[in-house]
Amino acid sequence: MSWIEQLVQTYNENEQFAGSVGLDGMKALLPPVGHIVQNALIEMTLSGDGRLIHAEVVSDKGVQPTLIPCTPDSASRTSSPSPHPLHDNLSYIARDYHAFVPAKKKDQKSAYEQYKELLGAWAQSEDADPKVCAVYRYITEHDAIHDLIAKKVLYCNDKGEILQKWTDKEHEKPPIFKAAAGDVLKSMVRFRVELDGDDCPELWRDTDLQKKYRQFFAHHFSDMEQKLCYATGKMLPVTDKHGKGIRFAGDGAKIISSNDSQGFTFRGRFADADECISIGYETSQKAMNALMWLIRNQGYIVDGRVFLAWGRHAQEIPSAFDDTARMTRRRRAADAAPSMPVTMEDWAASMKRTLDGYRAEFKRTEKSRVNVMILDAATPGRLSICYYDEMAGEDFIERIGKWHGCGCWRQHRYDEKKKAYSDAFYFGVPTPKRLVEACHGENIGDNQLKMELERIFYAIVQGRALPLDMAKMVLSRTVKRAAVEKYDDWRGGLLEPACSIICNRLNHIKEEYTVALDEEKKDRSYLFGRLLSIADQMERATFSLEERASRTTNAMRYMEIFSVRPASTWMTLRTKLLPYQQKRERYGGKERKLIDKICWLFDDQDFSSDVPLDVKFLLGFSCQNYAMELERQENRQKAEEKREENV
Repeated sequence: MSWIEQLVQTYNENEQFAGSVGLDGMKALLPPVGHIVQNALIEMTLSGDGRLIHAEVVSDKGVQPTLIPCTPDSASRTSSPSPHPLHDNLSYIARDYHAFVPAKKKDQKSAYEQYKELLGAWAQSEDADPKVCAVYRYITEHDAIHDLIAKKVLYCNDKGEILQKWTDKEHEKPPIFKAAAGDVLKSMVRFRVELDGDDCPELWRDTDLQKKYRQFFAHHFSDMEQKLCYATGKMLPVTDKHGKGIRFAGDGAKIISSNDSQGFTFRGRFADADECISIGYETSQKAMNALMWLIRNQGYIVDGRVFLAWGRHAQEIPSAFDDTARMTRRRRAADAAPSMPVTMEDWAASMKRTLDGYRAEFKRTEKSRVNVMILDAATPGRLSICYYDEMAGEDFIERIGKWHGCGCWRQHRYDEKKKAYSDAFYFGVPTPKRLVEACHGENIGDNQLKMELERIFYAIVQGRALPLDMAKMVLSRTVKRAAVEKYDDWRGGLLEPACSIICNRLNHIKEEYTVALDEEKKDRSYLFGRLLSIADQMERATFSLEERASRTTNAMRYMEIFSVRPASTWMTLRTKLLPYQQKRERYGGKERKLIDKICWLFDDQDFSSDVPLDVKFLLGFSCQNYAMELERQENRQKAEEKREENV
């Protein structure tokens, strides 16, 4: 039960934000107790005396989420009619609904009658509000569907039937058919009430109205049975109906459910659900609303699987799914720190400042905790907790720092507008999704993607190395250079993420590998990687600018076979390099001299052996590439300085 306890405490510590819309840094609002968030598709504006002034479709998905009061039954309703007390679907608020849709059962109260009864109880109670009374007067005196047809929000055909699809291709599709995915008569309606002197006509934003509903709820549902709440250990009014819509609006999956009285749930164990678990209504509301709020603000969702980490006391924690550049950029924006780092040393200092900033937030409280959770739904109605852990805040920051430190490598940025990798780069770890795509390709299915992300998530939050099979898989894909047409796509999409994965594993076993070239390292695979890099650069240096964008060098064409049989393939490459080596001799033959220098570092047996290379091969290749790039930049800078001196 600790996860419920942690969510309730998280809610209590942030309760001052409950019901407030548009707070800085929050993507979603925290619902107060007795409220849920649903997407409204129709907005109706009423006068104080209950007349319809205006009606429109809420087309912008960003403003559709609406805070609505609810009851224990309505918050978890499925097929049985159970009205919300204020905002609700057209099937509840429209007294003329059955003029368009025949009633299924005539011997029971309709959804509208139940809604009118509940709203009327609130409007006639001591906790009533003029706005609530205006809504009650409208729904009892007017026909909502006919009004919406008159306002051209809904449309009907010649037979008087409500149109569910727009088939007229000569005219633009009306907004309701763009917004509603299903039955338009099931669209959620929210109300505005314009009163003189009132500065908040939007009922879903009115915090005073939220308080009045909670008072009405306490009086109207005062007969709720009190029992022991297993989560808090207190005697509270309990409920066996728990919230849904946790992962996203319209999500029907619940974490706690006990409606399977005919199946195997209680057979041979309990007589009824209360013997298994008993949760207070307020406890359930706080826990589910807090979880919903956290997921919308900082959760990461892939194909319905939710990855979530939150700190109870710290207002902000680093995301495990950010790359290094995004994580440090977020912190710089918050702290107004120096501009974007340039060198590897600058990035290391920036990372240290970022982590120190997060640590400082956790040190302000004596017991700072971070909770980590993975959620997924096995069926549309059942949401399970696949993983849950609690740790000290500083331990979490330490593991995030270890993740970005152990896998630190140079990463070129992907330009979403140009759909290509740019010249801009950073030093660190790419996003976990990019690592998965490097291992399995960009066309990986959602199901496999979420499974692979879960493995990476475990490695991050538990401070462990990435799985060995990921390093082997990414090596086998990266050496197939001929499979990727553009060099930049291969470098940014395969080589650099591969080096991060390999570096992560090696640095977890106390070996120190960085993107800076180690000229003293005598590892066989590392040295062969350096040789292949030099062979590639020697040939590439003779290309024209047009050829560099499309032509592949011999070294890259032979890369896969070179990784399997390095010694014999190297002899073949040396023969093919002779024409390019002769061209480069006029510039001093620096590549030839560097090849000779590396060959002297080999043991004789290692150099002549055709044993396949291990993952360090890619590190040596990448490090040598980076070292030669730095040398070229330095030479260009010296040439530029010399020209300026001569001017």
